[in-house]
Amino acid sequence: MATAMRSAALVTGATDGIGVTTAKHLAAKGYTVLLHGRSEERLDKAKLLVETFVNARKTVSKEEHQAKIVYCLPAADLSTVSGSVALANSALELCREHDLKVVVLMNNAGVYSKDRIITLDGTELTFAVNVVAPFVITSLLLPHMATTATGGMVATPQQHEDQQTTSRIVTTSSISQCSHIRDWNDMEYSKRRYSAHSSYSESKLLDAMLTMEMSKRLVDAGLAPDQITCNCLDPGTVNTKMLLAGWGPIGIDVQDALDQTWLCTSNEVQGVTGKYFVYQHERQAARSAYDPTERQRMWSLLEKLSPEAAAIWSFEWLLRNNK
Repeated sequence: MATAMRSAALVTGATDGIGVTTAKHLAAKGYTVLLHGRSEERLDKAKLLVETFVNARKTVSKEEHQAKIVYCLPAADLSTVSGSVALANSALELCREHDLKVVVLMNNAGVYSKDRIITLDGTELTFAVNVVAPFVITSLLLPHMATTATGGMVATPQQHEDQQTTSRIVTTSSISQCSHIRDWNDMEYSKRRYSAHSSYSESKLLDAMLTMEMSKRLVDAGLAPDQITCNCLDPGTVNTKMLLAGWGPIGIDVQDALDQTWLCTSNEVQGVTGKYFVYQHERQAARSAYDPTERQRMWSLLEKLSPEAAAIWSFEWLLRNNK
């Protein structure tokens, strides 16, 4: 009899803030957690934090204690397409080596940059990390996650064996999302005046747009909502480094930020896709997130930046798998 693969959750930006909090609670629920960060040293510290948290709570089974519950992926810079590709490939390789299946992808990594910074790819930093990276990582992991959903034996975490039966893609948006993209021809802020708030709010609108567009494509391909779901959320007003830099200490402690964990695991959202959540309740994102014309403009832009990732959405791999 074939050995069931273990359910894994990949969390980007998992070395501090809401990312490490989410990683802790996913591990405590029985998922094998894959951590992403930009620094090997910080990844090692985050791994220790997650392991200590799980051991203190003693919420996993004896068998799960004997298995490795946390893996650090090689440090990756998500400001470039190549960095995001490297992260996705590292995750896939690790899954092959250790009989893991990513059933939760938490696109948590994000930046809020007071200065206008142009990446090696020629894109503005906030847009690159907050939008391009989730697009590339999600796209490259999609065939793997779809295989998880459509075939093969996957061991579900014991705490959720009666609940989660689909793979879940979750992306961090924000109530700070703006109403529309002000200038599609100047996403680099080379002509218009750069503002950290403006760049950040546009990136969070784009995250909502990306979620709605991916969800629609998954539905059209017959994968969502029964096999894979794709949702986004505002993670709450939390005193992360990002919030402190942009708005000051106006939120809750990062240890209390559990909305991402909820959207990644709760039975309340089983089979729900293409939605935006605030405080664990469905809310309407900005109108542009539901505008097919605006979403196509976004998709065309991302397609130019990463043709490899965009090609995944032709679903040729799905047709091959179904033969």
